[in-house]
Amino acid sequence: MNGPVENVLQAALHGLNLRQQVTANNIANADTPGFKAQTVRFEDKLSAALSQAGDARQLLDEAAPEVDTVAGRVGKADKNSVDMDQQLLTMTDTNLRYNAVAQAMSERIALYRSVITDGKE
Repeated sequence: MNGPVENVLQAALHGLNLRQQVTANNIANADTPGFKAQTVRFEDKLSAALSQAGDARQLLDEAAPEVDTVAGRVGKADKNSVDMDQQLLTMTDTNLRYNAVAQAMSERIALYRSVITDGKE
């Protein structure tokens, strides 16, 4: 099951999973003096990889997620840049997206299972 659709779904799950981990780390360090919040970017690179012709697996490898430090937002006296409202919003959005992509992957697997078993369970 390494077709182009599955590769895209896997790449999206990987990026969303990393975003969940980074966001959870940001939330856990919300009270750590000097902590700089991070963010994960992958959608633009994934979209660019999909628009190019070529080997899908290679393009998706090139579209690996990037973890960046959030720039410019240090509004607390302790120099911590975690915006708790933004982090909770990001966590909720990421969970919704992850569940949607996981459901799509599950449906693809069910389709393959149906084809393999000739529609019999």
